[in-house]
This record gives sequence, C-alpha cells and structure tokens, in this order.
Amino acid sequence: MTLRGPSAANARAIGLRAQGRLADAIAAFREGIAQFPDVAALHQNLAQTLYEAGDNAGAVAEHRAALAIEDSVASHLALYELLQIAGDREGALEHQRSALERCRVFSHIAPHERRRVLCLCSPGDWQANIPVDFLFDRETTTIHKLFLTDEHRMASDAVPPHDIIWNIIAESPEAMPYLELARYFIRKHHGPALNEPANVVRTARPMLAGTLAGTAANVAPVAILERECLRNGEVPFAFPIIARPLGSHAGHGLERLEKQEDCAAYVQRHPSDRYFVSPFVDYASPDGYYRKYRIVYVDGTPYPVHMAISPNWMIHYYNAPMDEHQWMRDEEAAFLEDPRRAFEGSKFEAIVQVGAAVGLEYFGIDCGIDRDGDLLVFEADAAMLVHTSDPVELYPYKHQFVPRIYRAVERMIDSRKAADI
Repeated sequence: MTLRGPSAANARAIGLRAQGRLADAIAAFREGIAQFPDVAALHQNLAQTLYEAGDNAGAVAEHRAALAIEDSVASHLALYELLQIAGDREGALEHQRSALERCRVFSHIAPHERRRVLCLCSPGDWQANIPVDFLFDRETTTIHKLFLTDEHRMASDAVPPHDIIWNIIAESPEAMPYLELARYFIRKHHGPALNEPANVVRTARPMLAGTLAGTAANVAPVAILERECLRNGEVPFAFPIIARPLGSHAGHGLERLEKQEDCAAYVQRHPSDRYFVSPFVDYASPDGYYRKYRIVYVDGTPYPVHMAISPNWMIHYYNAPMDEHQWMRDEEAAFLEDPRRAFEGSKFEAIVQVGAAVGLEYFGIDCGIDRDGDLLVFEADAAMLVHTSDPVELYPYKHQFVPRIYRAVERMIDSRKAADI
C-alpha cells in the first residue's frame, strides 16, 4: 500500500489507536516509517502507541530514533519518563536537562478552565516535585509548570497568566538552591502563593523533630554521619538503628542494623558519602503486625490517603500484602472513611497539631502508633504520592474517599483566587 504522504500515514495510524486497535496502529506506523523513515512525528507516535501497549523498551527505541532526526523537547521529556521506569535515573535526568535547555515552561490548558495554577518546579527525578497531575481535573484546571534552573534564565522566562503560584518543590539536599529560587520568585511576583519554601526546608529529616517539638507527636531523632563514621560503627544511638543514604527516598537503602559489626557491610552494600541514622523504634501493633498510615494535609485539614499492614517493620504500600487479605483492606477502608477509628482521642489531635506546626498548605506524613500508643511520625514530605490508580475491584473505597483530596485542593486554590480578586 502506497501512502500519499507522512501526514496521511500518521493520521491513519492515529485513527486506529483512537479506536483501541493498538496492534493495527503499530503496524500502520511501521508501514509509514518504512516509506518515510526521516519523519520524527511517525517515530514519536509509534513510541506512544508502543508505550500504551506495554512495550517500554520499544518506546525508548522509537523516541531515540526520533531524536536522531530532530532534537525534540517532546521526545526528551518522554525519555525522561521512560528511562526512570527502566531504572536509568542518570539517563533520564540527562534527557530532562536537554529539554530544559530548550524550554522551561510546560503548560496544560484546560478546555473548560476554572482555575490557572503556576507550579514552580526543580529539575530532578519523579520525587523532586509534588505530582500535581494526579490532583487536578484536567478539564477544568490549567497547569503551567515553570522549571527554575538559575536566576538569570528565570528572569528571561515569560510567566504565563495564572491565578495562584504553587511551589511544588519538595525538600531534599539537591533542592536547596531551587527552593531559594522559588523564594525569590514568590517575593518578586505578587499574588497568592502556596508552600512557602522556608517551611518546606523545615520538613527535612534532621529538622523534623524540632519542627514538631511543640506537638504531641513523637519523631525519632536523626543524625547525619559521614561514611567512615558509619563504617566504623561510630553512631550516637544505641543499637538497633536504622540507616539510609542521605537524600534517598521510598526505602532505597533503608536497613535495620542490629549491632556495630553490621555497619561496615551495610556501607559496602549502599555506598554514599553520608547517611541518615536513627534509633529503631518498634511500632508493632499488639497483633504483631506493623501499620503505616499516610495522611495528606490540605489547608491544614488532614485527609487519609492509605494504610499499609505488614508483618515486616519496613513497610511500603507496594510490598505490603494488601492484595492478599480482605481483612487488611477492610481495615484500610475504615481508616479512609474516618481516620479517628485508628487515631482516636489525643492521637488525632496530635495529627491536627502536626499540620499547624509544619505550616505548609499541602504536604503529607507517613506515620504509625508506637508501643506507648502515641503518634509516631516517620517522615513529612510535600511530594508524597496521592492517586486513584489501584484496581477498583480490590480497592473500591479508595476511589470513593481519595477524591476528597482532589476536591479539597481545588477549593484551596479557588478560595485564594476569590480572595485575590
């Protein structure tokens, strides 16, 4: 079959994809590429279709083929996403740098616009910024993402029209210069703004105990140790301790070390210049299971996100056996319906106090209940993930209760927009 031109080839294959006929669309794109091999758009659209079909490696190859033809911001950004999925963080960040050299403002314009949010972002991986795309209805919310790279280039960026500025940069050692740029930007541009950068800094692990000192919440103290100190077991706490490389998230490199002799082997397994170290606090429930709760604050109000139950102390939602046990999901459903069922009385008051003490309009905590029955805060972070991507068949309650957070975020934006009129 001879196609009239690359635009016709592209349109035909896109039409098949829109019908859900992914295999036919892939074949049509490949047919178009065979006749018009130097058209970057055909490679890009084939890459997107392969991604939708679950072939990430194929999508990477096609975006790379597109870049060999044309230096495209879209392909750089796609490879930034795809390479992180593949575990190639450095390769992903290299493509992000290439994209940001060309463009620093990325916009989604809502077709039925009710609010316009200018998000201040930092370069980095998925954990560098609040994942706001999950929080908004894209039909009604226009989102502009402005990446702050340096003060000189920031001054030359055209700022799109917006109703509110939201600093979505999360705390990390790498984020410090970008949080300072965000502080400068907010001071320079008048109007309502969310998540004061100085308060983001106060969520850092070594500072969190001080930030929450006036509340009824408990926070394990955190020390930062140089590599050689930890290797030699020179720690300021009694064993067992927990250790993780400085700046790590999502449990990467997090381990419990039972005795001083364990430290050298740990450092060898997880090389880093510096480490976070804390005493291990046993938070097992009376039934022997560990429970970790995620709560997100929107304008000071706490909203439950999820809870994970596990026989292991190091819990992440993805490795907790929630899929396997109906009783665990029933308990989580009760928590999402009313968090006071898990945090009755003074413990819920402590949760409210945490929101006031941190002073951010939007952030989250991971927490538990210690052996004394008190609130134990593991971590505070603006960029904790909130989503409704879990299968509705297993987790219908999440699809019922988590969207309350989305509506609360929209109300927060709209109230400040109205006040600024």
